[in-house]
Amino acid sequence: MIREVLRGAYDTHVHSAPDLVERRLTDLELARRAREQGLAGLVIKNHHFETASRALIARREVPGVTVLGGITLNETVGGLNPHAVEACLKLGGKTVWMPTVDAQNHRDKTGQKGGISILDEGGRLKETVGEILDLVKEWEAVLATGHLSLEETLVLVREARTLGLEKLVYTHPEFWITRTPLEIQKELTRQGVFMERCYYSCTLKDHHRVTLQELALQIREVGPATTILASDLGQKDNPPPPEGLELMLQGLLQKGVTEEDLETMVKENPKKLLI
Repeated sequence: MIREVLRGAYDTHVHSAPDLVERRLTDLELARRAREQGLAGLVIKNHHFETASRALIARREVPGVTVLGGITLNETVGGLNPHAVEACLKLGGKTVWMPTVDAQNHRDKTGQKGGISILDEGGRLKETVGEILDLVKEWEAVLATGHLSLEETLVLVREARTLGLEKLVYTHPEFWITRTPLEIQKELTRQGVFMERCYYSCTLKDHHRVTLQELALQIREVGPATTILASDLGQKDNPPPPEGLELMLQGLLQKGVTEEDLETMVKENPKKLLI
């Protein structure tokens, strides 16, 4: 049953090697595993390097599964760097993630200092962020919110919509660093933002863990029509992403989410953004 839902699905948030932290599978191993499981496509995310070039190699070496990449605007690519974004998009990059592990919000939540904010001292978007949004629109790429604070995200979405960007993704609103009230999630979906809910939050071993029951509740409250399901896996102690996505789907089915809604969230919605 779930295998049929998985067949033709897209995982929009996976981690693979090479990376600065240990990953369970290399790009090519992951692509082969995804093809074996019947997935239609993957988006490789890395916190430190662009992945468009790696995705290009994976597509050539592993036909039958669409492997895509992008860039995360952390310190190793120069932060809010339009030049790095443009180069990545020219290589075929599909997703531009705002800062994650180097975001000021991420560092605040994890007890670190410093970090990147997309806002200036007056609470307005920095000029370089505007340049990046222009590039995302020009290349019809996906803009993902990364690990920004709620304040930053609301400003970013407002400006992106003003500029006419249509492919907007709120990165794991259930994750403890970016956890967002349901009412605000609903308001953002009314503005055309997709909520990307990730299985990784369900694998945490501490009090930050999110249960599948909680995830199912958020899906019902906010709606499957504006939800994307992704694994966010690749960690050495977690299942490989395709297997993890299957576990997520099976668990949500047991919590009352219908197969039809699962199909919408792992097939139809990602295709609107990626294809």
